[in-house]
Parts: sequence; structure tokens; C-alpha cells
Amino acid sequence: MNRRIIAAIAVIIGLAAVGAVVYAGMDKEENKQKVAMTELPIAVQKTIQDNLGGGTVTETAKETKDGKTYYDAQVQKSGGEKVEIKVAEDGKLIGVGKEKDDDD
Repeated sequence: MNRRIIAAIAVIIGLAAVGAVVYAGMDKEENKQKVAMTELPIAVQKTIQDNLGGGTVTETAKETKDGKTYYDAQVQKSGGEKVEIKVAEDGKLIGVGKEKDDDD
């Protein structure tokens, strides 16, 4: 009888742990949403355009992290290189760098 109770408790704890891990992984994506370039603030659009370097915007997203809003633009360069432009809500350039895989 006691073994059954202990086994049931272990299963419940295990399921709760798996649920917590899955929920924690979802939290990262909940703060990022795709938006159209035309829906970005004008200052953000200008900063992205100024930093394209001959590339084409393939995707834009709005991200909220630690209470601050950022905008990301995925850019495809003419040579095939993919870069990411990150801009603050006020239009200030945060950085330009190689695009990271979503799996990282």
C-alpha cells in the first residue's frame, strides 16, 4: 500500500516537473511577436532602412524583455548572408549581427 502511494507521488512530481520545463520554454516565445514593417514606429523603420546595407527585410518582430520593447529585423543580404538588426523602441540602434538560430 505504501509503495503505491509513494509511486503515485513520484509520478505526480515527475509530471509537474515536465510541465514546468515545457512552460518555461514557451515563455521565451510569448514575448516575441511578428509584426509588419509598416506597423513599426517610424523611428524604428528609419533605423532599419539606414542599416540594411543593400539587403532585404524578410521578417520583423516586436520583443518585450525585462519591461523594455525592442524590434528585430531579419535581413537577407545579396550574397545570401542573413543578419539581424535590433532596434530600441525610440529608434536607437542596439546592434547588427549574424542571425542566430532559434534553437540556441
